[in-house]
Amino acid sequence: MRHALQTRMKGMDVFAFGITTAPKSIKQLSEEFGFDYADYDYFVFHQANRMMNETIRKKLKLDADKVPYSMTHFGNTSSASIPLTIVTQLVGKLEGRKRIIGCAFGVGLSWGTIAFETDNLVISPLVELPV
Repeated sequence: MRHALQTRMKGMDVFAFGITTAPKSIKQLSEEFGFDYADYDYFVFHQANRMMNETIRKKLKLDADKVPYSMTHFGNTSSASIPLTIVTQLVGKLEGRKRIIGCAFGVGLSWGTIAFETDNLVISPLVELPV
């Protein structure tokens, strides 16, 4: 029995929201600003779960090598998942000019999408603190 102040998540509703909203958001951003999202080098999604991200990748018809994953190393790290994925999975792959799309989505049925370019991005090594 749940208390009225306890939150709960309807997992399948969040899943359905993510796999429909993320592709729409990326397409809408590219249409609004006049670029072809398929020309981007990397797509970094919130690391909720692999099935969700693979569904989004397939809906957008993206090559698997354009969609890095970090969840196998860190799990679902909420809002930190996009920068954490960039600094751990794209090290050595960001020489020269690169174009990246990031898309986050999740609980609260919230989302955000960003398209940005880097030029010889310097990434410091990940620092892990002992627990």
